Formats: sequence, structure tokens, C-alpha cells
Amino acid sequence: MKILLVKPPLNRRLIAPSGGEPLELEYLAAAVKEHNVEILDMRIDRHLVQKLEAFRPHFVGLTGYTCDANSAKAVMKEVKKFDGKIITAVGGHHATFLPSDFGLPFVDVIFLGMADLTFKEYIRVQEEGGDVRSINNLALRSEGGLFFTQPAPFTVDLDTLPFPARHLTRQFRKKYLDQFRNRTTMVLTSRGCPFRCNFCACWKLLGGKYLVRSPQSVVEEIKALPEEIDLIYFADDNTLHNVNHARRLCRLIEESGIRMKFSMFSRADTIVRHPDLIESLKNIGLTYLTVGIESIRDEDLNAMRKKTTVAMNNEAIRILQKLGIANGAHFIVDPNFEREDFRRLLRYVKDHNLFQPVFTVLTPYPGTDLYLENQERILIKDFDYYDVMHSIFPTRLSRKVFYRELERLYLRSYGLRRYVWSRLKELWRNLSRSKRRKFVPPDRLPFLITLFLQFATLPLRWKYRRLYKSEPIGIKPAC
Repeated sequence: MKILLVKPPLNRRLIAPSGGEPLELEYLAAAVKEHNVEILDMRIDRHLVQKLEAFRPHFVGLTGYTCDANSAKAVMKEVKKFDGKIITAVGGHHATFLPSDFGLPFVDVIFLGMADLTFKEYIRVQEEGGDVRSINNLALRSEGGLFFTQPAPFTVDLDTLPFPARHLTRQFRKKYLDQFRNRTTMVLTSRGCPFRCNFCACWKLLGGKYLVRSPQSVVEEIKALPEEIDLIYFADDNTLHNVNHARRLCRLIEESGIRMKFSMFSRADTIVRHPDLIESLKNIGLTYLTVGIESIRDEDLNAMRKKTTVAMNNEAIRILQKLGIANGAHFIVDPNFEREDFRRLLRYVKDHNLFQPVFTVLTPYPGTDLYLENQERILIKDFDYYDVMHSIFPTRLSRKVFYRELERLYLRSYGLRRYVWSRLKELWRNLSRSKRRKFVPPDRLPFLITLFLQFATLPLRWKYRRLYKSEPIGIKPAC
């Protein structure tokens, strides 16, 4: 069977699009490697019809997040227009938690949850002419609406899954870069998360379970990566939750003689409780950690069910700075923010020497408790705007002022004035404590990059200032 797996194009509403490799499609392609499989990353190559004409697939499958939903629908509609006999399918977070959104005449099957096993089984049954209704975790198009097959938990030894079929994205690989132009690849060491944050639905995919691969399997995959890779991004939801597993992986990477740069997610409480683990990771190449600080108020952290505290976040920041590891601290901007809340957050960022903060607007993604408990508050129904830069909820400030304050938050966190002032303070501190270790903020951007950002972001800033004029308040787009 000819199978075309598609990463949908970026929608034009996105303020800060991401461009990592489509790891989920590479995993699916590896599961059916006995078939003729190709991957089209339409974020890079938008020539869908030409691909369909050249490849003539029997099956076209897509995956994506909530902000990709409308783009995925448009692709499947175009596929059916090209040839109505082609089977169209969709999977991923949005399809899992809101399958009704894909209950459309041009969508044949929806894969619910982790599809590593069900996708392979579906292709086998289709090729043999069997009844796909016998396969678990599917939603099938039928005359009476969606037909849901028997649900079943995802129970599999992750070591039995094949390595991602990265050779199928070789033509796009030079485009998979991080913000510093490093050539990146993604590696999964685990799946799932045992925590219950109300703004996240990742834990619901596995019912709160946390599964890990053996360190040996991870290292073997790393060894098989393309040679041109500069940085490995561990794309787990919670890479370091199983501390003993992380220690074994760290030790095995060191013993294997692997010399690479690494980046990953980590919770603040893990950093605080196991600073020796973070130091060991630094010694094998860890350069950047994404840490969900989320809020600078304990009451907000409790409401989010984050299970961390402000004191814990402060200590995690201190440990990373002491070790010289760049900290991509993530903060959630509540639509209820007043001007003083923005100023207070900026003071925190400056006081704690955070130079690469990420500010995301609290967004009710389908599947999250935040979404389920706040249906009546949702102002924007169009999923193109669910990019954590638009406010889906009403804002306490006018929307114009809210977006202006958020823009200022970024400008003052990454501004030239702050860079120069930081260098002057660093020079004074280092002169006054000559016998002590000199402190250099590990996540402070180089001067030329800081300067470049001031000019490169001008079009984006202009667009952001005008967001409030074009937002479709209360309007759901037609499919």
C-alpha cells in the first residue's frame, strides 16, 4: 500500500510557529515500513497536489495540535477532491480530545490516543479487506455520524517500537533548526506524565501513566542519528520524572562516548531535589532546560495544580545558574492580568536574571480541565488562534492594552537596554569579588543576537499590536 503521511501547513494566524521534525509521523512510518511510505512536511513544502499526482497514495494520514486542526481539514478536503477513493485519516492531541471536530465527509477515520499499534493494525486490516471496526480506539465516518470502536488503554513496551523513520524527512532536515540555528532532532525517552496540571492534557493520553524506554534503547537511537545533528532535543512531556532511569541514561551516554548537546524539559521540583543529576547531565552535554515556572504566586500555582511553589522555582533557577545551564523559563500570562501584574512579572524576570523567558497566554486546549470547566468563558472558537499568544478568554484589560502589555514584557526582557545594563552590573560584580567565581548569566543572549532581534521582530510586533482588530470573537469557522 502507498501511504502518505502529512504534517499540515502552518496557519497564517500563528504568532510564533514551531518547526521541529514531525517525530510522530516518523514513528508511524517506521511501524509500517514494509509498505511504500512517504512524508510530506507542508510547513516546508506546500505542493500537495504535485505530491499526490507523483505518488498516487492509497492512504493519507495527518497529525497535529489544536492550532493545526483547520489546516489538517483543508488538506484532507483537498485530498478527497483530488481522488475520493483515497482514505483520509487524522490523529494527534486535538483529534483525540475533540474527535467531533473531524466528523466531516472528507475524513474517513480518526485515530484516538497513541496510534503506534492501532495505525499498523488498521493498515494491515485494510490491505487484507477485513473489518476495521474490530480495531480499538478509532472513530469511523458513517451515515449516522461517527462510529467509535472499543476503547483500550495504551499498554506497550516502548523498547519494542521501531526507531523513527528519519530517512523519510531527510529532504527537510536542514530546516529543522532551533532559535540559534542549531540543526536539531527529537528523541523520546518516555511517554506520559503523572501530574495533573489543569492547563495540560498530556497526562490524559495515557491516563496519568508514565512509561520509559530502556537507557540502552535510547543510546542506540542516538548513535543511529544523522551525523549533521548539532543538538538533541528530548521531546518528552517530563524527561526526568523517573530519576533512577535518568541517572542510568546519563551514565550510559557518558560511557558510550557520545559527544552531543542536549536540551529537555524539567520540572522545578526535580531540579531542586536532585541537583546532582542536573550536574551530571551538564557534564554530558546538557546546555538548555525548559522549566515550567508558570507563575510567581503560590495561589496561582495551587489553582493550576502544578505541585510546585515559588520558593521551589527560585531555588531551581539558582541551581541552573550556578551550573551554567541556560533556562528557558516558561510563564503563563493570565487574561485577568492588570498592568501591575505585567510589571510584577517583569521585575521577577529581571531580579532572577532570566534572559530567555517565554510568556504564554493561558489557553483552554481541548481535553484540559481548564477547557472542560470554562466552556462559557471561551470567546474565540476558531482553533487557528490557539497558539498561546492570543487570549481565548476575555481579558480584564482591554484587548488592545493586554496585547500591548504582553509585547512590552517581551521587549523589556530581550531589549538592548537590559543587555547593556546587565553587562555593566556583571563587570562591577566581577571587579568587586575578584577572588570568587565570576558570574555570567548562562541564558543571556550574545550582543549580536540581541541586536538582531530588535530589528527582525519589527514586523511581528506590528502584527501583534493589531491582533485585537481581527480576532473572531464568538465566531466558529466553516469547514
